[in-house]
Amino acid sequence: MNRMTMVKTGDTALTVTRRFNADPAAVFKAHTDEAIVRTWMLGPPGWTMPECTLDATPGGAFSYTWAHPDEGSFTIHGTFLELDPPNRIFHEEVMEMGDETPPAARVETRFEADPDGTLMTMTITYASAEQREAAVASGMEDGMAFSYDTLEKALASA
Repeated sequence: MNRMTMVKTGDTALTVTRRFNADPAAVFKAHTDEAIVRTWMLGPPGWTMPECTLDATPGGAFSYTWAHPDEGSFTIHGTFLELDPPNRIFHEEVMEMGDETPPAARVETRFEADPDGTLMTMTITYASAEQREAAVASGMEDGMAFSYDTLEKALASA
């Protein structure tokens, strides 16, 4: 199975890469179709996604809430700034955990065809190094990796 990697880049960014055994159009659609997002962006076992809304158009909003009986809940919401199907998504997002709302992060996700399917490269740029460290400390890497493994299985069975 393909593995996700996450590395710190510069002072405030994270770069996430993942290969998928599917064409860019299918991987792009899986990131922009609400019904499909609900099937894979669930995180590790025990987590649920009680809220998932998205309008994948320039200026359209999205909101995802995850919940766990022992870990509590958190929400990521934002706005799509640019979409170039099936090549690129550019959006802003805010991850709310607790009482504090951090500044929005800017996220560029590229989907490039390669001999094995698609190489996805996501660059998340935070307002500060501290905000990036808080995001990493939240366990986001494990949650994203598990979700992308779930997506890989869904794409294989489509």
